Amino acid sequence: MVDGYNSLMNRKHVWLMLGLGLILLIGGVFPVQRVTAFNGADPPYYNLPLCLPGFYAHAPANCLPLGASESVSQIRAMGIPYPRKELPAASPDVELTKLPVRVARVELNSAEALPVYASLDDARAGGTPSRTIPAGESRYVAIIDQVEADGKTFVRLESGGWVQAKPIYSWIRFQGLVFSQTPENDFGWAVDEAEIYSAPGYNSPKTGKSVAKYEVIQIYQVAQADGYDWYLIGPNAWVSSHKSRRVVVDTTKPEGVTGNRWIKIDLANFTLSAYEDGELVFATLVSTGLPPMYTRPGLFQIYERYEASPMFGATRADRSDYYYLEAVPWTMYYDDTRAIHGVYWPIILGYNQSHGCVNLAPGDANWLYAWAKLGDWVYVVDPSGNTPTDPAYYLGVTAGP
Repeated sequence: MVDGYNSLMNRKHVWLMLGLGLILLIGGVFPVQRVTAFNGADPPYYNLPLCLPGFYAHAPANCLPLGASESVSQIRAMGIPYPRKELPAASPDVELTKLPVRVARVELNSAEALPVYASLDDARAGGTPSRTIPAGESRYVAIIDQVEADGKTFVRLESGGWVQAKPIYSWIRFQGLVFSQTPENDFGWAVDEAEIYSAPGYNSPKTGKSVAKYEVIQIYQVAQADGYDWYLIGPNAWVSSHKSRRVVVDTTKPEGVTGNRWIKIDLANFTLSAYEDGELVFATLVSTGLPPMYTRPGLFQIYERYEASPMFGATRADRSDYYYLEAVPWTMYYDDTRAIHGVYWPIILGYNQSHGCVNLAPGDANWLYAWAKLGDWVYVVDPSGNTPTDPAYYLGVTAGP
């Protein structure tokens, strides 16, 4: 028993000596750096702890504003608040996106007039029409009933009579923002999927992320590169104005406005904003006049309002672009035949697309119609200076939707 114990101890002694020798060998090949105690010659703040994450306007004496605190300071230097603030806003009630009346699209060849029949039987038989709606590229009618017969869809018009047309069930449901108070910075929306870059300019590295179409962005800085404005939307995150639009928050009352309410239409940024008592209350995207049918800059007042209003006309001499639109929703006329109104036909917000009117998604037009009053001011401005301002240019021009 004793011999076994001695043998075990001898083996342990051998392994201990081998281990000690290995340590000495490594120590000779890879000498360990000596650690010296703080001798007072180094800067005195080396023995301070890191500050808690946060923004420090002045360098604190009891901690080091490095690490997370330094990152916060860098973010603040970009104009981005810490902690980041959400916009003081919410989307309007989704129920506002409903149209005030039912609408149907005329699918007949645009070169043919649309026959209107006194009765459904006459419409099915294709008899003599009581009247016709002129040929045109875009024709929509307000309806109160529909019938499927003979493999066709017939609709009863709100104005009386029957025609062949297809009721619409899809229109743009985009909605802007209602504000509880004025935000501290500009904001906007992407109007198409927008790639995010680490710095202004298309030659800058991409972050691999993007902003979805109609996603809200907050804007903290604006720079110019490659012919576009670039918006800082987060730390080292920039998007181009090519695929995004900006609401320039400005509570300054435009010259000439009396009272405490006005609507601002920014032609360069394709945005509309509403102000009351010096505060931003609403903002959204719009589409405006496609050249040469510009939306005219200037200061105007709302002089007529209709929950649903017919619009028809043409801009070409041969009337090949004739449009016939019944029940255009939430219409407010402010400059001759130019109006702010909702759109149920296909539209791309954030671009020049109309015949001079200011086009909104129906839900936004509904909200604005409920807020606005006759006599309210409409301030139309183009910061880019690309829209004609000479009154003579607009003489004899009949604008439209």
